[in-house]
Amino acid sequence: MRYAQIYLWMIAVLSISGCETTPKVDNPVLGPPPPRLESALKQQKLEHTQMASRSDERKNLLEGDFQESENPFETPVITVASSSDTSITKAVDDSVEELKDSTVVAMVNGTPLFVSDILGVYEFQLKQAEQRMEPEEYQKLRTALVKRDLKSHIDRQLLIHEMKTTLKKEQLEMLQEHLDKAFEEERVPELQKSVGAGSPQELEEKLNQQGRSLYYEKELFTKQQSALQFMAVKAKAKNDFSREEVLARYKSNIQDYAYPAKARWQRIRISYAKHGGKDKAVGVLDEVIHKLQAGEDFGALAEKYSDGPRAEKKGQWGWTGRGSLAESDVEEALFQLPIGQTSQVFETDNSFQIVKVLDRKEAGHTPFADVQEKLEQSMINDSRMKATRETLDKLYKKAIIESMFEYETPDENITN
Repeated sequence: MRYAQIYLWMIAVLSISGCETTPKVDNPVLGPPPPRLESALKQQKLEHTQMASRSDERKNLLEGDFQESENPFETPVITVASSSDTSITKAVDDSVEELKDSTVVAMVNGTPLFVSDILGVYEFQLKQAEQRMEPEEYQKLRTALVKRDLKSHIDRQLLIHEMKTTLKKEQLEMLQEHLDKAFEEERVPELQKSVGAGSPQELEEKLNQQGRSLYYEKELFTKQQSALQFMAVKAKAKNDFSREEVLARYKSNIQDYAYPAKARWQRIRISYAKHGGKDKAVGVLDEVIHKLQAGEDFGALAEKYSDGPRAEKKGQWGWTGRGSLAESDVEEALFQLPIGQTSQVFETDNSFQIVKVLDRKEAGHTPFADVQEKLEQSMINDSRMKATRETLDKLYKKAIIESMFEYETPDENITN
């Protein structure tokens, strides 16, 4: 696991502190959740953070394809697209009010979540998008991105709040030290490699060209890793399964590991049209048959006489399953003909065909040993996802959340 030192440190700290889930009233960091702050969303007059102070500079995402991260606490990314497709904006009403960077989108246990917190990672692309799009469409795009990413940011904020109400002040300071070290020793080299920078100074310059900065990257890294590592420890996931447990899952889903019979084969195809009709094609066919009977190589004859699509590959076809060929009698021969034996001549509506089976695999199931490791990892992932949903569900139930937009809660998302 990347940044494993943070994870191991947090395990040690939470095991000592008992990993309380109920906020401590005497906690020196935050104390109990604050009262409801309805005016924040109505008046939008909360003082912004340092990143939000750049709101006038940040009014500027390239139309793009969205790639969801497998990590629910990592910010999704946008990849550059050459087209002007803005389909994501269809989810937004035509009458969209401008969302400024300093706009409070949600209050999570008294902590404001700003538009800039969500869109900051897209700043470079957004600046390009603003130059390509009409103002109204650009605002729709910003709103659509905020609505799409809002839930994951609320998840993250809930985890950070829970972490701060669980750990003591000195523990949080130690955690910050570990995060700072991991950022400098692991994340900075990753960023340098991704942008082709040879030093932190050059990295800062290249990030600035994209509307980013090391300061912002560090803030993002701290939030992401704090939430991710805290969730990894907090969620009671099962991280290993016995062979018997994995085997039981394999047997209960045995149909998922079934594979049909398949064959590798060669074909010589002599079309009627290419030779001026069926009667003339018969002459070519006779020549081929005589040479086959004389022991000449099937592949060499296919390369010379066949007018099928794989003639240049000696008429060879890869693994073919049942139902793949239009000619049922030819396909049947692939699964009945002895391996290495040449078939009879098949007469179709537009050609003569002769096939030879090179290899065949009968229908069966992928052996357990071949899938055991992958299946166990799948079970671990399922366990982690279930534990994550359950943990977030508990946090949502006791949280005080106000939001400008609707979002799905864990209860609405979980299916048994």
